[in-house]
Amino acid sequence: MKLYHVSTIPDLKILEPHVSTHGKAYVYATSNLYFSLFFGGKESCGDFDGIYGLRLDKNRPYFYEAYEGALKRRFDGAVCYIYEVDPSTFMSGKTSFKGEVVSEKPVKILNCKKVENLYDFLLKLNKEGKIGLHFFEDTEEYRKMIDDHVTDRIVRFGILNFKDSGLYKFCENHFPSIVRRLEAEIAKP
Repeated sequence: MKLYHVSTIPDLKILEPHVSTHGKAYVYATSNLYFSLFFGGKESCGDFDGIYGLRLDKNRPYFYEAYEGALKRRFDGAVCYIYEVDPSTFMSGKTSFKGEVVSEKPVKILNCKKVENLYDFLLKLNKEGKIGLHFFEDTEEYRKMIDDHVTDRIVRFGILNFKDSGLYKFCENHFPSIVRRLEAEIAKP
């Protein structure tokens, strides 16, 4: 089985484990080449840029913009490198995402492909039906889906407790009504 890791860093020969959101030092990879591309954009605000994942029934990655222009902001002009990695030390079931595998050991790079403009490449894959990009829609149903997602993430990650953080300011800028509503709920006696 082929495994992929995407990075904005060129010329890597070995991937070293780093501590990330799971609190353990891992190298992350996935067997879905197209899903791996969502990790090759510019510095993101993670789940606050959109809802993304992998439809396991179709093995087809998707991305729903959380606000207008999120895909373009995150991926336009981004240069990334698709690294095929040695699968021998990877383990599944260590994170909540079923399409993700991790290694606690350094991982050897087997092959590399450069993508010049990730946004253009994603648009091409979307047109070919290999991924599902969903651009922001100003409809009640779409806004509710995004509001539920963003509310969950703000609460789950305790964003309101870090008012000086860049992430709080990002949420305040892109999702002001959600931030105001949650702060009002906290302020109630």
